[in-house]
Amino acid sequence: MDLPHRDVVVVHLLLFGFDMQQPSVADAKEWAEHFDLDPREGHLVLVGSPTLFGRSTMSRVPGFQLIDRDFRLRFDSTGHQPRHDLWTELLPALGKMIKRR
Repeated sequence: MDLPHRDVVVVHLLLFGFDMQQPSVADAKEWAEHFDLDPREGHLVLVGSPTLFGRSTMSRVPGFQLIDRDFRLRFDSTGHQPRHDLWTELLPALGKMIKRR
């Protein structure tokens, strides 16, 4: 499976800015530029709201979640002890979801 793929939208949710403070729109623009992300290729960069910023959020980083077309959370690989393994569960499931289309 190659990304970008027409059936996949990758949402980058910034929970911390580059200075480890609350993220800003400028941080999102810098993130997109640094990683050469293009919304036309299915990459969106969002800034977390102030309610998402804090110590408890740090335990969710890094975070990868797979959400299906019906907006159901299928796999959760967030934090240092994720419920689902990124490499053996989440990514293979993404490949299977795309092949079904």
